[in-house]
Amino acid sequence: MSTLKDILNGLKTTIELNSKVVSVSTAVPELTKDMRDLDRRQVRVETIIEIARPDGAALRIAKPASGTE
Repeated sequence: MSTLKDILNGLKTTIELNSKVVSVSTAVPELTKDMRDLDRRQVRVETIIEIARPDGAALRIAKPASGTE
């Protein structure tokens, strides 16, 4: 009887995990779209900052690697 109970608990866990995987996989395309939108917005903001700089220098968000200057 204990073995049957273990098998049923394993099947229940598998079904619960499957439903969670399905819900996550349906959310991925929407999250991908949101990330693309954020990336486009960031590019716009960076462009505005670069245009607005009086010296015309390019915006640097990250420091250059050592030895390249």
